[in-house]
Amino acid sequence: MKAKKTPQLSTAKQSELGAELRRIRTRAGYLATDMSRMLGWPASTISRLESGLRSYQAGDIAIYLARAKATPRELDDLVALDRLPDDGYQVRSQPTGFPDDLPLVKVLDSGSQSVTAYASVEIPRQLQIEPYIREALARNGHADGPALDTPVRTRLASQAASLRTPGPFTFYLHEATLLGCPKEPSVKHEQVLHLLITSSLPHHHLHLVPDHSALASLQTGFTLYRHDQHLPLVHHQQPTTSLFL
Repeated sequence: MKAKKTPQLSTAKQSELGAELRRIRTRAGYLATDMSRMLGWPASTISRLESGLRSYQAGDIAIYLARAKATPRELDDLVALDRLPDDGYQVRSQPTGFPDDLPLVKVLDSGSQSVTAYASVEIPRQLQIEPYIREALARNGHADGPALDTPVRTRLASQAASLRTPGPFTFYLHEATLLGCPKEPSVKHEQVLHLLITSSLPHHHLHLVPDHSALASLQTGFTLYRHDQHLPLVHHQQPTTSLFL
């Protein structure tokens, strides 16, 4: 009797690399079958490489990127990422309080089967309404006005993408986050109403952490992402960096 083969699971590094390869290929207007033909690789190899589910030889990433018309900067950055040790820890720099544009965050937001988040200071970014997002980003030093429109749209788009995944979505919110920001009463009212409506949706679970709870002293927030084909991954957002475990 043959032993059942354990399915390969991708790591954070492989997922990020695969997502960037797919993005660059799509931008060039190529289908996966086009890349298969140009590189002489089986179509299944392209699919698994872009899904972060395949090991590859040294130099394969550079060859792929060259065929997909990557920019010199993209080539340098992704080859450097490829060379990093895959030890389960990834650190990425980000604008203050805004991890939403990081490629790995985009992959996790749109492709995870379940999300569990604990927010210690603000409403989780997956649940923020537009006025709250603007106030939160401005509080983190982002210039108010038209320049703020792009990051606001990015965050709202990531929320819409995550809602297309199966869930469940579980969020733990500090009591203090509801009693504190935002300062504008109408925004606070709209935000709480949004939380109430969201909590009534299937597969959405919101829990309030009382201010007197022992957990309330934990000031480090995190998000746990799960997917059948990927190792569970924790995203810890710090002011100007994101740590992925």
